[in-house]
Amino acid sequence: MTDLQHAVDTARVPYEIEESARVDGANSLGILQFVVTPVIVPSLAAAAVITFFDGWNEYLFATTFMQDKESWVASTGIASFIGEYSTPLDTVFSAAVLFTIPAVVFFVLVQRRIVSGLTAGSVKG
Repeated sequence: MTDLQHAVDTARVPYEIEESARVDGANSLGILQFVVTPVIVPSLAAAAVITFFDGWNEYLFATTFMQDKESWVASTGIASFIGEYSTPLDTVFSAAVLFTIPAVVFFVLVQRRIVSGLTAGSVKG
């Protein structure tokens, strides 16, 4: 089972929770907004992180199918700096830092949702 399939499987909300909200008088939109969405947000955040990093680190298909240099993703551009006889290490390392910054910022923004989802089921009460 892949990480994305695991995230989808953990996003299933038991029907009893929706049924109890309906018994309490909530309509379908209220159930979706106030019951289902808060339960699945950590799973959606985990799936978003996995999907983002899967696309962000794409190298094989980009180098295979994209011939236009202006369409290359950042990982392909960084790899193009490496030469046969010399490699400008200062350029490669500075480009690698710039390549890493958006991924770190995205993870920091989503980390709170993931951690809350991991700890949500740990306490009974």
